[in-house]
Amino acid sequence: MTKNYLLAFFFLLTGLVSYGQIFVSPQDDFIKIDGSQLKYFIAPTGKSDLQSVKQQLNQFKPIHSRMVNLGFETKDVWFYFETRNTSGSRLIRMLKLSNPIIDEVDVYKRIGNSTFIPVAKSGDQRPFAWRYNGNRELIFPLKIDPHSTNGFLFRVNNGGEQFYFQSSLEKGSSIEIKHGHKQVFYGLLFGIMIFVIILNLSLGILFRQRIAYIYTFYGISFTLLQLSLLGFGTTWLWTDQYFISNRANPFLASLGVFFFLNFTYRYLELAVNTPRIKPYVTIIQVALLLNCVISLIPGTVFMNISAVAVNALTLFLNLFIIYPLIVTLRTGSRTARSYLLAFSVLQISVFAFVLRNFGVIPNSFLADNGLQIGFAVEMIILTFGILLRFKLMNDASIAVLAEANELKQSLNTQLESEVELRTREVIEQRNELEQKNEEITSSILYAKRIQNALLPSGSYYKDLIPNLHVCYHPKDIVAGDFYWIKRIRIGDEIWKFVAVADCTGHGVPGAMMSVLCTNALNESARMLEDADPADLLDRVNTYLQNYLLTNGQELSDGMDISVVCYHSEKRIMRFCGANNPLWIFSKEEIEVIPPTKRPVGKSESSLAFESHEIPYRENQRILLFSDGCVDQFGGVNGKKLKTPGLKKLVLEEYDPNPAQHLQNIEQGIFKWMGREEQLDDICMMLIDLD
Repeated sequence: MTKNYLLAFFFLLTGLVSYGQIFVSPQDDFIKIDGSQLKYFIAPTGKSDLQSVKQQLNQFKPIHSRMVNLGFETKDVWFYFETRNTSGSRLIRMLKLSNPIIDEVDVYKRIGNSTFIPVAKSGDQRPFAWRYNGNRELIFPLKIDPHSTNGFLFRVNNGGEQFYFQSSLEKGSSIEIKHGHKQVFYGLLFGIMIFVIILNLSLGILFRQRIAYIYTFYGISFTLLQLSLLGFGTTWLWTDQYFISNRANPFLASLGVFFFLNFTYRYLELAVNTPRIKPYVTIIQVALLLNCVISLIPGTVFMNISAVAVNALTLFLNLFIIYPLIVTLRTGSRTARSYLLAFSVLQISVFAFVLRNFGVIPNSFLADNGLQIGFAVEMIILTFGILLRFKLMNDASIAVLAEANELKQSLNTQLESEVELRTREVIEQRNELEQKNEEITSSILYAKRIQNALLPSGSYYKDLIPNLHVCYHPKDIVAGDFYWIKRIRIGDEIWKFVAVADCTGHGVPGAMMSVLCTNALNESARMLEDADPADLLDRVNTYLQNYLLTNGQELSDGMDISVVCYHSEKRIMRFCGANNPLWIFSKEEIEVIPPTKRPVGKSESSLAFESHEIPYRENQRILLFSDGCVDQFGGVNGKKLKTPGLKKLVLEEYDPNPAQHLQNIEQGIFKWMGREEQLDDICMMLIDLD
């Protein structure tokens, strides 16, 4: 029995000591080093040496992410991990860093408590002959002793370029197999890119179109950039040319974006579709060319500036292109559709690449090579787009010539007079329609002013309830949704009443109902004898039924509504809803107070309106909303947001500032909506009960 206890204690102690270690066995082909196993330390003075760092191992911190990503760090960064070999044989495993363009890497093995011996050196700024087996990737062979724990320390410096990599321990045979597969893939990929470049150059020569030449230069620049990012530049093109290797990425990226902007400007015909953006395009072009020059100036500072600048300019350009693209799409341009498809493919691949860099998605073949695949697909799509553009231009020219010949042959005096007569009639009809449209629009706009005058003003409800915030977006100029806020004295007590209502329909009919329902709430509120929202809805229901009788026939109109009244000093809240619920929530959870399943107005249901009395606590908020929020289509698949989607937005977008919180929810709904049409009026009211 004593022996069993001792064994249990031994295994427990072993588990505690080995926490964070990497267990290596002869059967393991691939082991990913994650955040709990890899610790790091940033040298305070930029450059550092082994003697100063090994005394500070206790200051190393865990990574806490799938991938190391330190932005544009310029200092030395030291990493440390430990392996545990439980077998009886010495194992050799390759330490592999996923980013082949890291400037400097020095690897050391720990012997005893304070002795470190050098293992290997490599990097983009080191002789290529130092690389393991002439491989483009950064691979370092490690000897792991039998029945022992080995510590490994390695220094990384990337000179201010983007500092990211994922590390792993792999067998040499496994690396060779993967290397062979990748060589086939990259050969096919770059073969396609080179073919597309040659094809566009041929199109430029054949059709004598500058746009094809510009796209050829864009393809060359970005193909060279992909070769550089994947380490092939150092392997094939500028081996041991450290200055070129260090500045190829920002220079080629700036040059490629410059040609892409020029291509976009001509391909989408922005000089015609959006002429006002030409000065901004010129400014961006000058900035990109200036950044090319800065990237070639000797000195680490200039290289760092150019690397950060090209990332910022690329991000800005991606946002800048959206507006002219939308304008061009609205013209019905077929070439703009192909551009949208290519742009979307590239952005998705860039987005996946960024997520991979930040460790949001794990390393995989598609994640690692998505940027190259997306770029190749984009080049192919836009090449077909250029061909389509040339075809449309040719067809348009032929059509214009044919029409001109036909007109010359068929025009005569009688036809001219008939055309003139018809033209006059069309102009008169158009003018009449424009005048009627202006009159109708003016009337609706005036109705909007009237409706807005009936809504509580911001100054009114801010004085009454400082932590009340409203989001109000009519589908049309006027709306069937409205919000209602009142301060009502009942006996000796002051109660605050708030409501969000959705009347039947939207637009002009809904707006007329909203005016009637607002009057019904105001009239009914004067007659209240108790702070009871159910009593209020009963009175409003009677009011509407009396006023919606037409020639003895009752109209089937009404509203869905959420009504809350609360007493700030007693911290008591009462709620009654007609088809609209009340949400009470904190930062972590949402409590739904259900409504009575019937509308206010004519209804087949005879259910009585039910009032709920709820004591409320600190750090609670309430949300009242119309069904226009949850019924809105959007998202990737064009589906409704629905109640779970709105709940997710409310909790994920929580902000200590209630006004910002509601704004975050509002932005989330419109982000979900995307390019979908707004289907209904949207009205939300958020109150921080503190």
